[in-house]
Amino acid sequence: MPATPEKVRSVIRQYADAWARNDRALLISLFAEDAKWIDPAGTPAFVGHAGVAAFWDFAHQETARELSPRVHRIVACGNEGILDFTMQVRVPGANQGLDLHVIDRFVLDDDGKIALACAYWDEASASAPPGMDFFAPNLDDAYDKS
Repeated sequence: MPATPEKVRSVIRQYADAWARNDRALLISLFAEDAKWIDPAGTPAFVGHAGVAAFWDFAHQETARELSPRVHRIVACGNEGILDFTMQVRVPGANQGLDLHVIDRFVLDDDGKIALACAYWDEASASAPPGMDFFAPNLDDAYDKS
C-alpha cells in the first residue's frame, strides 16, 4: 500500500531530526535498501544504504562540520513530499560557515521508506553567515574514487 501524506510528513520530520541530532543511524534507517539520493539534482546518485552513509560521512567530515537544518515548510501529496529548509553548516575553529537554502523532494515506497531523495539548490541558494567566511565544500570529494 502506498505511503500516505501523514507517513510522508512523519518521515520528512525524522529526516530533519536526524540531521539536527547528528543521528547517522536514524537517517540511514529512513531510506530503502536500494534508494537513490541525488544532491544536488543533476549529479550522480548515492545508491543504497552505503551511498546514504557515504554522503553523511562526506557532509560531516568526521565531525569537523556542524550541520543544523532550519525547516521552513513540509508539503506532502500522496507518497511524495517536499522539505523546504536551510542547512546551516559550520566549521568550528575556522570561522567558516554556509547557509544553504534547499528544496528536497522525497518519494516513499510502499514500505514507507525513502526510495528517492533529490535536493534542489544552486549557487544563489548559498550564503555566508554574518561574521563568518564562506565555506564551500567540494562535492567531488563525496564520491568514491576507487
